[in-house]
Amino acid sequence: LFDGGAQVVMTGADTPAPAEAAPEGKWGITYDYSGNCVADACLTSMYWNWGPEYARIVESSRDGTWKGGWEYFDADAGAMGLYGFMEGEAMQPGVAELPAEDLALINDTLDKMLAGEFTRFDVFKGPIMDNQGNEVLADGVSLEQADLDGFAQFGSECQTCMYWWNENITAELPELE
Repeated sequence: LFDGGAQVVMTGADTPAPAEAAPEGKWGITYDYSGNCVADACLTSMYWNWGPEYARIVESSRDGTWKGGWEYFDADAGAMGLYGFMEGEAMQPGVAELPAEDLALINDTLDKMLAGEFTRFDVFKGPIMDNQGNEVLADGVSLEQADLDGFAQFGSECQTCMYWWNENITAELPELE
């Protein structure tokens, strides 16, 4: 991706690779563990602090209210961090150099997330168009968890489903078998 001209590469895998592979003047965003963001080329890392969620699950198991199934939670559960923006963490060099208004937007959005006023569904709020010019999601409508998880071709109960490319992607979808 860097060789193709990307300035910033992000991963959804638990690895510091994007930041460690970033050539001079380019940046990486890591995922899942704050310790992945130690290279100067790392801008930030969204990471999990599982302690609060484990404590909640154990407590609900003890009091007999826990039910098995998928466990989803948002930033307001206290289990998510954004490296360099949480209490006691220093900003990485590339982030610290951002304009003040950009840092204010990041901090404001993070504050809303931590307060439960902005969730993972708000990130996927319409209007969203696919790369064929079709409206995937109408203005103001959000995807639901089943949409984020599913492909209709595999029996998911999703309404919007995830078998489409966003309007900024220049590729064709592969055929599903």
